[in-house]
Amino acid sequence: MRLLLLLTLLAMAVTTVAMTLQRQHRPNLFLFPIDTAIEGTLLALIYRNALRPLPITRFIPAFIGVFLLGSAVSYSPRLDTVEFSPVQHFIEGVAVLTFVFYYFHREITRQVVTRRLEREPMLWVSTGLLLYFSGNLLIFLTSNLVLKYSVVVSRHVWAIHALLYTFLNVFYCIAFSLRPRLADETVYTR
Repeated sequence: MRLLLLLTLLAMAVTTVAMTLQRQHRPNLFLFPIDTAIEGTLLALIYRNALRPLPITRFIPAFIGVFLLGSAVSYSPRLDTVEFSPVQHFIEGVAVLTFVFYYFHREITRQVVTRRLEREPMLWVSTGLLLYFSGNLLIFLTSNLVLKYSVVVSRHVWAIHALLYTFLNVFYCIAFSLRPRLADETVYTR
């Protein structure tokens, strides 16, 4: 939960800076690749801890390294750009959805069953990420195309993104309000 708290605090800081720049009518798109790199790294570390001892956890450090290297190579801090770079967000989304599906698969097929799964913080984090990234993959890929055809439609699309982001943060708040599962809340099967 510490990594999730760090992720939330960093997201709040980036959002504050982005809104400040927007109010000053200055470009803020250069912040989003930085935010995505931080978010992708912290979410990968969260799932590395949550998915142990699954074999996929051995590949997460390599994913983080390649993701950060690719982010650094493709980063262009141009302040005059009006286009959103969707590739990094798309890769992050696919990776996080992969982690989420591994988490749900493990929970469904595990031999140790949690009596009160709704009291498991990672369930709420995973549910929020599933909703957020499955809804946003299409937004990330088509955002520049939609902007070229209609500014009004683009604003509506980004309003949907804001709504999904709000839901994600509600799920994070639910996760923060729960204590992790205790040993006496499990039932052994088979």
